[in-house]
Amino acid sequence: MNIFVSDGKVLSQDRAFNYGDGIFTTTHVQHGKIQLFDFHLSRLAHDASVLNIALDIKALSDAMVKTAKAESRQSFVLKVHVSAGEGGRGYARDKANPALIRLMCFPYPQHYESLREKGADLICAQTPLSIQPLLAGVKHLNRLEQVLIKREIETANADDALVLDTQHHIVEASAGNVFFKNNQGWHTPILDGSGVNGVVRQFLLSHFRDDRSIEITEARYSMEALIGADCLVVTNALMGVMPVKSLTLENGNKLTFDTSHSQVLADALLTKYREEDARFS
Repeated sequence: MNIFVSDGKVLSQDRAFNYGDGIFTTTHVQHGKIQLFDFHLSRLAHDASVLNIALDIKALSDAMVKTAKAESRQSFVLKVHVSAGEGGRGYARDKANPALIRLMCFPYPQHYESLREKGADLICAQTPLSIQPLLAGVKHLNRLEQVLIKREIETANADDALVLDTQHHIVEASAGNVFFKNNQGWHTPILDGSGVNGVVRQFLLSHFRDDRSIEITEARYSMEALIGADCLVVTNALMGVMPVKSLTLENGNKLTFDTSHSQVLADALLTKYREEDARFS
């Protein structure tokens, strides 16, 4: 396993470049500390195992911490890009070549803060996610579906999109997971056919499984489940808990939501960040 702080160069035989053979995670660093660090490391280990990529998690963890602390910016994005390595004949890997890991730092998207305050406006994406149970939940490098979805969002001048699979079940947003609340409680789509099992999603499910102040149900949901819902949120490691203000349906009708209901999820995540800050100080 070779780790680089990326210089922007790509090797022509890199399997990530040629086939999307790899995984990634995107972390938010605040004051030199990686938020939800344990969840990111756990997912990297899990996803690498699914794709049979050998990772030294301890060495990777040390490199991430070193990179996070070396940056002068108080708030920034640290992306971990894991390639299965170089070469191999066609799709087959060269087992002698180790994984290639690139650590890349980017500015934090400042518009997330204003979106959290006013709420996001979503559309329903026309592009469905394909169903592949072997890769469900994995944050792999094959993201062409998300590229098509982002083009829809930009065309509609929306903030994000709600995405379904080819069987018309709700999966996620373009780059985050979704939770919604109705008169039966909180819900999130099960990710057994497609989608990415995000670190904020994992934390919230784990936290409320232990805390039990609210119950979150994982199941398969169609769009009808959102009719009459009080609250809809999008979550990921950079935006945290993003309340949704409106969702424009395919027929042009609009569902609106009470963004205040999202606070219970946001408070739990903020408490976690404070605990981590104290732990790593």
